Amino acid sequence: MRQRLRKFLLAGVAAVLAAGCSHTAIDGEGLSQEQVIYGTVGIKGEDNELTILPASEVTKLSIIGQGNRVVVEDGAVVYKIEIVGEDNEVVCPEGMSVEYSTIGEDNRLRYRP
Repeated sequence: MRQRLRKFLLAGVAAVLAAGCSHTAIDGEGLSQEQVIYGTVGIKGEDNELTILPASEVTKLSIIGQGNRVVVEDGAVVYKIEIVGEDNEVVCPEGMSVEYSTIGEDNRLRYRP
């Protein structure tokens, strides 16, 4: 009985901790995805495209690679963007405030009207 209770409590704690944070990962080349994302998202590779759909709340977008493109649609929020690589582009709605850092050449953060 006591061991069953312990397993039940551990499962409950794990579920609560997992619900508090989420991570989406894209790893590859030439992938194209559209998603509603809550939490963090990481892109690793080359020539990937990601569209972050409305209602998303991204705490951190990390890009490692080259030639990746991310479009943040109106109604989505991204708080922090980190890019390591070359020729990556993130397009955000005009007026969105975001913390941005980059290492590499020709990485761009653009705002569309």
